[in-house]
Amino acid sequence: MNLVSSEDVSNIAVKELATRSVMSGYPVKFDFVENVTCITYIKFDPKKTFRRTTTIVEELKSQSTLVPTSPSGTVYKHVNIWIGDKGAGLPTSIRNGLIEFKVEKSWIKDESINETLITLQRYDEDWQPLYTEKVREDDSYVYFEAETPGYSFFAITEYAGNGKEIRGANKIHETLRSFGSEGRAALYGNAGENSRIKNPMGTARVFMAISLPLFMIIAGYCVLKKKI
Repeated sequence: MNLVSSEDVSNIAVKELATRSVMSGYPVKFDFVENVTCITYIKFDPKKTFRRTTTIVEELKSQSTLVPTSPSGTVYKHVNIWIGDKGAGLPTSIRNGLIEFKVEKSWIKDESINETLITLQRYDEDWQPLYTEKVREDDSYVYFEAETPGYSFFAITEYAGNGKEIRGANKIHETLRSFGSEGRAALYGNAGENSRIKNPMGTARVFMAISLPLFMIIAGYCVLKKKI
């Protein structure tokens, strides 16, 4: 294996490697069983064949020395993910890219983090929030899965949003985050078959618009009937 990271060695807190055969048309999953970083696995559908390929996950001490700008929101961890040395992790080489990562419950509690806003961001000329969802939890960690078009520089964040598009591997979610009195985020975008858009005030307005005229008609009918 000749894969060498371009990251400044002094900025790498810990790293883990996994090796698999990458063959076009066959889904591949890299599990990081040592659990020394915040990344538990990555998986994708290869468009090209690279045969035996090593993936390196680098958990960083701070923002990557290769990235010029900082992501929005409160940052939990900065991470680099390198797949081979021949472009196996580029958007042109993969589809359906996924990353599972974990966040310490103690960090969520100590930093007063809104768990529903935890988002993986990827750097590609600019920081881009990725579609992220919670998948499970245990006594110490909450686990999330994010869709990604490629593998490079990442940041795990509490992303409050600014109207920026949230990208997945196969879809674009045009997202606005709005906050209620309880600090919950309502996600508005392209609702898929199983998506739910939570907007109780909008539903109430529709109900009032329908029921008020109906009530007036019924009341008018009752008054007219009494006169007759």
